[in-house]
Amino acid sequence: MNKTLQCIIIDDEEGAHLVLRHYIDQLQHLHVQQSFYNPIEAMEYLYKNPVDLLFLDINMPGLTGLQMLKALKNPPLVILTTAYKEYALESYEYRVVDYLVKPFDLARFMAAIDNVFSRFISVKEVVDAPVLPAANEITHLLLRVDGDTIKLQYSDITHIQSWGNYVKVFTKSKQYLSAITTGEIEKKLDRKHFMRIHKSHIVALDQIKKISGGQVELETGIILPIGSTYKRELLEVFQ
Repeated sequence: MNKTLQCIIIDDEEGAHLVLRHYIDQLQHLHVQQSFYNPIEAMEYLYKNPVDLLFLDINMPGLTGLQMLKALKNPPLVILTTAYKEYALESYEYRVVDYLVKPFDLARFMAAIDNVFSRFISVKEVVDAPVLPAANEITHLLLRVDGDTIKLQYSDITHIQSWGNYVKVFTKSKQYLSAITTGEIEKKLDRKHFMRIHKSHIVALDQIKKISGGQVELETGIILPIGSTYKRELLEVFQ
């Protein structure tokens, strides 16, 4: 990775700043742009300055780290640094890459940074990337319906619902009932385009409009539940 990630530290404890700076100073591709003891001052800074990564404490006076993230419309990537474990699940509703429980050592810190480097994609890389399927990329699903085999384009499928030993495949214009199980059809789908979010539901990732609590809202307005065992993976995809 050639880019140096610009990061800020937000924590109300001096010791936490010292530990993080000590670890960060050992890495070539991380630079501490600014440090804050007050989350509101940090938010003011974020409104005016581009930042790639936040090291963010949760329990701070006035405004908690999670409240700060909720207030930010488009926060940078986040590594939470906290003495409390109980906020881990809630934190993944935001762009949280890792959750470091204090005190953490250099090895655990490096594992979190490795996660950041593996997930970080600059806006320019996304914009410049060609939106063309690879020559051998499958872009459709072949589905048996009433004795016939029909071809459904991935781009037309919104979601799939379990229906006993059948599934209902919903497209933007109609729905199809096919004698195949949810597990069987999941194996036929490209995981770059589809994800199982519940024991009874598979969704097209590009059709997700909003993730809120334990539900997904699709572009069509349909609201589907998220199973607890699928929630973390789904949220990680949208970080």
